Amino acid sequence: MGDTVLEHDGPFTERDYLALAPRDGHVELVEGTLLVGPVNSAEHGTAVAAVRAALEKALPEGLRVVETTPLRLGHDCVLVPDLVIARDVPVERAESAESSESSGGEPASEEPAQVETGPEVLDCADVLIVVDVVDRTHGITQRSFKPQLYARSRIPYAVLVDSAAPEAAASMLISGRYHEFARAGAGERLVLEEPFRVEIDLTSLSGQGDQ
Repeated sequence: MGDTVLEHDGPFTERDYLALAPRDGHVELVEGTLLVGPVNSAEHGTAVAAVRAALEKALPEGLRVVETTPLRLGHDCVLVPDLVIARDVPVERAESAESSESSGGEPASEEPAQVETGPEVLDCADVLIVVDVVDRTHGITQRSFKPQLYARSRIPYAVLVDSAAPEAAASMLISGRYHEFARAGAGERLVLEEPFRVEIDLTSLSGQGDQ
């Protein structure tokens, strides 16, 4: 089943979109147009949980894993990746804290790495890694269109996991484009050395193997 466009009288704004309470990636907003994709399967949920578990184990302090939360990429452009690695403290708050500290104020206390459902909308400036999981029912936009939007928004790293193959690839942003730097296939582990070391066992995507 492919993605479809939902009819609307005039372009959708971010406010219109959020009023639909999108939380599972089924509906996304691209430059005023709603893009409606297939409902995620149980197998998809299992694969996302496996990837999330691997990220949790390796997550450094100062970062958090956020699942299926609207991610603002620009004006009236909001996608819902399966997972993102984001800063604990959003950029604006971090800059405010640094300003306060330099002027003699009390610095903000450090918080440990954590996993949470996230705010209503996450800004792309706070995201380090974006992760999308595809399977037999969907994946066209995740493989080609979405990476273009992530790159345009300057998200440093992108990971694409195909739970059906299974295979996975990681790319980093260089000069405005993503360049693959790690790949793994069936029975292998996707190993990333940056931005922090993490191993994703592809046998775990179906609920088997190490998690």
